[in-house]
Amino acid sequence: MRVAAVLLAVPWLLLACAEMPSGPVVAVMPGPTKPFDVFVQDDQLCRGWASHAIGLPGHDAAAEQVLKSSAAGAVIGAIAGAAMGGDRGVGTGAAMGTVMGATAGIGQSNYTAANAQRRYDVAYQQCMYSRGNAVSGGGYGAYGWTPPPAMPPPPPPVKK
Repeated sequence: MRVAAVLLAVPWLLLACAEMPSGPVVAVMPGPTKPFDVFVQDDQLCRGWASHAIGLPGHDAAAEQVLKSSAAGAVIGAIAGAAMGGDRGVGTGAAMGTVMGATAGIGQSNYTAANAQRRYDVAYQQCMYSRGNAVSGGGYGAYGWTPPPAMPPPPPPVKK
């Protein structure tokens, strides 16, 4: 009975660890002649667009994805733990396997969350740029990025 409770509780507890995009993590400034209140309207519009563009209408869909990943890791870990329980017993092995499996599952869900944040930021930057705002590079090759300066040419050869 205890093992079953652990098997069910661990994915739900780890669910709170993963975060999905709740806003941009890139810098965007108002255009040179844009009033701040218009910039705030652009920001709200583009946040909604970015959420829609990455396919996450809300945190419920993201939480469901995280839970599925954690639950799959927990089940696989529990089966492996029960099979290798040995002298510690099946229950202990299953519990240890569940924790390790759920941890692996949460690692995958954290990767998913980071990927979603990157896609959200790109969509947000595209929207804000199209509305005439100044967008930083953000490291994703977005508008506003300039390559580093080229190396200077070598000095001319010395004449003898």
